[in-house]
Amino acid sequence: MDIKKIDKNMDDYQKTNSQFLWTNALDEPFIIHGLYWIKENHNFHRLRDSLETRENLKNLSMHPSGAYVSFITDSTSIQLRVKNSSNAYMAHMSACGQCGLDLYFQKDDGEFSFLTTTKINKDQYEITMINNMDKKKRLFRLYLPLYIALLDLEIGLDMDSTLEKGEEIKDENIVCYGTSISQGGCATRPGMNYSSILERMLKKYEVYNLGFSGNAHLDYEVANDIANISNLKYLIIESESNNTYERTKEKLENFIKIILEKNPQIQIYVLSHYPHPYENVNDFLNKSLKKHKNLHKQICKKFEKQVTFVDGEKILKPFHYEETVDNVHLTDLGFYFVAKYFKKVLEK
Repeated sequence: MDIKKIDKNMDDYQKTNSQFLWTNALDEPFIIHGLYWIKENHNFHRLRDSLETRENLKNLSMHPSGAYVSFITDSTSIQLRVKNSSNAYMAHMSACGQCGLDLYFQKDDGEFSFLTTTKINKDQYEITMINNMDKKKRLFRLYLPLYIALLDLEIGLDMDSTLEKGEEIKDENIVCYGTSISQGGCATRPGMNYSSILERMLKKYEVYNLGFSGNAHLDYEVANDIANISNLKYLIIESESNNTYERTKEKLENFIKIILEKNPQIQIYVLSHYPHPYENVNDFLNKSLKKHKNLHKQICKKFEKQVTFVDGEKILKPFHYEETVDNVHLTDLGFYFVAKYFKKVLEK
């Protein structure tokens, strides 16, 4: 059975054959948010290319999680030419989330609304993202892939359309540092990782996603670069699941000190593990998680009001372990409620 023949809505988006005006997303007037070192790198990497660090971190930093392209146009259609490092490769995360792009637009009330996503699983493709829109100037956001290296991106608009700068980079910054969960595993599409949802909820901050799948090892060189981000207002650290008890004990306090030394006014939130269903049937795991959580609490207490401990288990406990794909990585439901929690905390 070929579901694409039975239900046309399940088919891949089709390649466009029309003529459009194509512009590289790295060029003006496009503005890319969520990539702090983009002027230095001139690519879609989340860490600066000149940073000397582990190879795994460098490779993961090529995944532009949390970043989006902002622009204003009256084009009736939006086309994309995309070149990724590969197609989707994980069984438990959608292709849209791994290597796709999401299109949002700003409504008259100022809120951003989802329009469409790239329903395609290829490393290189040209598609019609949307067409037949009314000819009216709109502010768009194009969210970039969560779990793939984006090598090249061109945006095609109607030949008779206008293209203007979108949102300027905001003055104050939030950094979300962490594991695969912070990177966006396993959101169904790029706009649904918690850092992006939080940015849309708060509106006033630039949010930088520094989640590195399996590699939130509290590297001091990363801490130094975070510390050098200008106007850093908040930092959320979610690193427990990527570190042993011993590594957390050795490095977390120093990681925080490096950042506070240059940012004494910053507020830091240290997030412990989310609910894990196995803790109900494995007493050893339950005790191990509690021990690690208590270590986080002890470290946070050393910094008084500058560092706040957040119990990740309590944020999602009401969902009775329904907020993950595979016992660990969050669904869109989980990401939404994590973002909602931090919206409430940061607005205070």
